[in-house]
Formats: sequence, structure tokens, C-alpha cells
Amino acid sequence: MGATKINAVVIESNDFDDYAKIVKVFSKQFGKLSFMAPGVNKSTSKNKYSIQTFSWSDFEIFKSRREDRVSKLKTGVLKKEYFNIAKNYNNYVYGSIMFKILDQIEQISNKNYKIFKMLTFTLENISNNKNPFINYLFFITHLIQETIQPFRLNGCIRCKKTTFPIVRFEYSENGFVCARCLWPGEIVQPDSFIRVLVNIHKKTIHFNVEQKYEYTDLIVIHNIVVNYYENNLGFYLGPIYLLKDTVALNVNEKVAEHYK
Repeated sequence: MGATKINAVVIESNDFDDYAKIVKVFSKQFGKLSFMAPGVNKSTSKNKYSIQTFSWSDFEIFKSRREDRVSKLKTGVLKKEYFNIAKNYNNYVYGSIMFKILDQIEQISNKNYKIFKMLTFTLENISNNKNPFINYLFFITHLIQETIQPFRLNGCIRCKKTTFPIVRFEYSENGFVCARCLWPGEIVQPDSFIRVLVNIHKKTIHFNVEQKYEYTDLIVIHNIVVNYYENNLGFYLGPIYLLKDTVALNVNEKVAEHYK
């Protein structure tokens, strides 16, 4: 059986025995997959640099055709490394949460390339400490929109119209509500907040990370997205509790009233 070439980011690497590791990657070609890397714990291994977490590498693997068999690494060549992320505590938390999500998400096969490009773009920016929180936030948010259960941001979820002004994101329905469909007790939310969500639907991650959005709007969106992953999709987000407890990612009660 011939080796298959893949281009991938290492999202996890664990010891298997004295000399081998089980490596989990997100690849441009196949999305998430795992393989055994024999001998990489030896000091003489030429593959050891390519299989470290936060590495972007070219791999040749003997890809298993059966789910009960493990693929095996033939060669790995480090293409780029994002090890700077691990040198900053907050940035490491952002990267770890991104990888936890990728580890659990079931990709649509024709979206693997798009998700991979978003991933490398985001890791590059976080590694360079370029607005790391914003890059992390838009990655995990855009990732939802590339799955089978995206937020419904293409019109009102109640009347299905796209011609009436959108004034609210309804948390219980994970979608937009127009001015004509507000129920008693539902408030009109800030225009700036709605605009960010509209841009998430219409624009690319590259566009959104360059915009000057209100920071409070981004914090609220972060809380919505985290809640969606945990409570709607049932994902485990690893060190997310380290972010939930920070003052910078919390909104005081008075301000929160505008988003209820």
C-alpha cells in the first residue's frame, strides 16, 4: 500500500510506548485524523519535530482503510511551528480550546480545506500576538457556521423574511428576530451587536478580525458561542473555565440588560 501525503496541523500528541506517539491532526485533505508515529521519541528520529502540538507539517502516512486499524506515519517534515502560542498563558488557553473543539467536531467533507485555512490563519495571528482573543473568538464562531448546526443568521427565524430590520438575536432559538416578530418582553438589542453577527454570516474570518467592533459586543458573542458548544452541541471545551472567571470576559449586570 502506497503512502498518502497530507498537510496538517498537530492538535494533540501523546506517548504510546517508549518510542512511539499517537498523533492527532487536522489536515487539509481529510479533516481530523490520527496516526501512530513509531520511533519519534528516539533522539535520532528525523520525524520528531514534525509531530509536536502546534506544528504545521507535511506528512506521508500509511492511511488505514478501516476504522478499527490505526494509520501509521512514514515521514514528517516540519513546515511551520506555532510554539510561541505556548509561551503566553492566555494564548495557550485560546489554542487549547480551539483544538478541543476540532477534536470533537464532525466536519462536512467539502469544508475541510476551508476550516484548515481558517485554522492556520488564526494560529499565525495568535502566534504573533496579533489580537489573539479576537482571532480565537472569530475562529470558534465561524467554525459553528461551517458545521451542520449553524446559527440562523440569514433572516428572521419566525417570519422567514429577509426584508425587515433585524433587531434581536434570540438565544433560545439561536437565530435572528425582526422588528415585526418581537414577542412581549423581548428587547431590541444594540445595533453594533447585530452588525457583528450579520458580518459573521456574510463576511469571512479574514474580514472580521480586522474590524473595530465594540469589545462588549464581542464578550457577549463569546458567551453565546461557548454556551452553544457546551449546552447545544455537548462539547467539552477543556480550559474554558479559565476564561469564564476573568474580569475581561464578563459583562456587568447593567450592561447585560441591553443584550437580554
